[in-house]
Amino acid sequence: MREKQNKLGTLRAAAKTAVAGIFVAGMTGSAAFAQEEEKSPWRFNGAIRGNYQHLDYVPSRKGVLEFDTLIGKFAYDDGSAIGSGQVRYYRYSHRQTGGTDSGEMVFLQHLWVGYRFMDKSELIVGLSSQPFGLYPFAGNNLSESMAYWAGYEDTQSLGIKYSRRDGELETQLAVYPGDGGYGWVSVSGGNFLEKESARYSYHAVNGNKESDTVIARAAYGIQHGQDNKSEIGLSYLNGKIDSTINQAGNRDALAVHYAGSSGKLGIRLQAMRYDYRLNGSPTTLLIGSYGYSNKLATKGNIYIANVSYALDGSIGPFGGFTLYNDYSVLNKSVAGFVNSSQNVTGVSFGAEKWRVYADYMRGKNSTFMSPIGYNGLGSGAAFNNTGKRININVGYYF
Repeated sequence: MREKQNKLGTLRAAAKTAVAGIFVAGMTGSAAFAQEEEKSPWRFNGAIRGNYQHLDYVPSRKGVLEFDTLIGKFAYDDGSAIGSGQVRYYRYSHRQTGGTDSGEMVFLQHLWVGYRFMDKSELIVGLSSQPFGLYPFAGNNLSESMAYWAGYEDTQSLGIKYSRRDGELETQLAVYPGDGGYGWVSVSGGNFLEKESARYSYHAVNGNKESDTVIARAAYGIQHGQDNKSEIGLSYLNGKIDSTINQAGNRDALAVHYAGSSGKLGIRLQAMRYDYRLNGSPTTLLIGSYGYSNKLATKGNIYIANVSYALDGSIGPFGGFTLYNDYSVLNKSVAGFVNSSQNVTGVSFGAEKWRVYADYMRGKNSTFMSPIGYNGLGSGAAFNNTGKRININVGYYF
């Protein structure tokens, strides 16, 4: 009997040891699997966004909530090889197109591959953001600044970009043989959408095309104590305009910028000048994005002054509140042209995977914020040129 009990005890002990071994192995395997997943160089995510808008100058868009964007993204980073891409889908209602038909667009926001060297410098090839001025963005709101609408902020082009940091000095050099092309758009006589303008950022279109653009940018950071820092920078752009409408020529742009923070306060300033020297000396050229083209004065100065303040605390599930005011103006160096400006006062906040931008906008001869859209950045209008817009963008980022 005792022998049987001893054998039974031995079996029980062996069983416990086996179960413990399986448990430990399982935990170790789970940890290894988690680490393997954690170390994966691939990242896939995206977003879906909706937009509430109230435009005082468009009767059909006063108090309207509509679909905005569907975004798909990927990134790869194994320490040396790097890459990133983003594709966007837009659907415009007939209220947004201003016609009788709705419209759809699909285009790449960016798509590039590259290599990170031992000194942490990077070389990338593909459709990437031009390193110019306040980089990669000047402002705090989703509508960006007057520099974006003119084609000099968050502008994506096809070429090669090299970036490096030496202490507090950051430098970039980029060469873009082309503008990156355009995507797919459902063009019809009832939605007024244009094929060449189905793209994320503004470029010369409809007879003119940017080529052989070279950009150099340098920015130097300064630390003022523990919570205060500044960055000052200088950028220069030079490129060609190829033309099928006898307007071929060159362009250049120069920008100086300052970005600073003191605790929760942020300040971003920029002054820039651009100049298109085209055959026939036209006073405007067509630039296009998001399916539509607009006139732009061929010479002008753009000034940006943005301020932001981060708030502590939360309201229910919402936190990360940031108040901001983003102002920019385009002073056109063409006789008889009326200047353009825009001001965006708003707040951004989030909750888990949700992000909200609530903005009150005022625009004068502004592409996005005034009744003078098509020719707003061109000659503009002296009267009835100001618009007010309430814009609330709600996005779920997955």
